[in-house]
Amino acid sequence: MSQQQSSREELKGAEALRFAEAKLKKIRSDPDTWEVEYVDESTGERWILDYPSSEQHGGGSPRLRRV
Repeated sequence: MSQQQSSREELKGAEALRFAEAKLKKIRSDPDTWEVEYVDESTGERWILDYPSSEQHGGGSPRLRRV
């Protein structure tokens, strides 16, 4: 991933999933809220993957945001 992408605060959709898979390590998952917490081991940054449009089928588009 480019330096520009890692400096972003929020990613959505397929881009969010690709970034999480390629760069982050899953550290916690909550099946009730569909939230997954990740850490970027190279920077220590924490990220949360969630589905903010829960009223849509499958929870809608994923969102990955830095916390």
